[in-house]
Amino acid sequence: MLICERDVWAEAVKEPVARLAPVNEVIFGVTTQSSTSWRTEPRWPAILTLVLVFALTMSLPSRYREAPMWVSWVGVSFCVASMVAVSIAPASTFWHHVERYILIAIVIIGCTLNIAGAARLIADMLTATHAYSSTTLLATATVIWTLNVLLFALLYWQTDRVGPRLLSEDFHFVQQEGLEATKWEPRFIDYLFLAFATSTSFTPPDSSRAMSHRAKLLAMLQASISMVTLFLIASRAIATLS
Repeated sequence: MLICERDVWAEAVKEPVARLAPVNEVIFGVTTQSSTSWRTEPRWPAILTLVLVFALTMSLPSRYREAPMWVSWVGVSFCVASMVAVSIAPASTFWHHVERYILIAIVIIGCTLNIAGAARLIADMLTATHAYSSTTLLATATVIWTLNVLLFALLYWQTDRVGPRLLSEDFHFVQQEGLEATKWEPRFIDYLFLAFATSTSFTPPDSSRAMSHRAKLLAMLQASISMVTLFLIASRAIATLS
């Protein structure tokens, strides 16, 4: 009799917790699922991308770097440290959340600074209030375009990585269809290709369709930045060769 009452009490406690689980997942990104359901892909491609982003940022003329050099050092260091922590403890939900929040925040700041640098470059080209050669401006526009691809690849990679994949997906890949769909998960390289294709064709490729409103807005923003930057590259290249 005592065992039956205990079982009834346990079920009564579990029921409201189960009802609250979807709310926690949607609002806070917290899940009651086992942490082993997080994607534990190798972090070295993303780390190399961050290092490349830092190197490209440092190569920009000081006029088009919208933040002090130490800001880039701190941002990259925090991102790399969080990804190393995930690599060391891949089953830790805490470190996955830390990585997600830090990387999204730093990448958003980087995208904002990159847009500000592109805006200043446009203003300089229109008003000619600078002391840089056409070759320097061409190289600067190319670096800004490349940074746009890399930063949005990191952003797509994290915003679409919702852990146990219980939430609606931002991007739907063709490999997720068919009988083998449950065995395949997108990796960072897939998001890098997505960002590159969006910057060159101004729309996400057919192999990875934008599904959520957030993904569509991000793709529109990336394509707009790329379109303007490529226009600057083309116009400056024509001016340099003429």
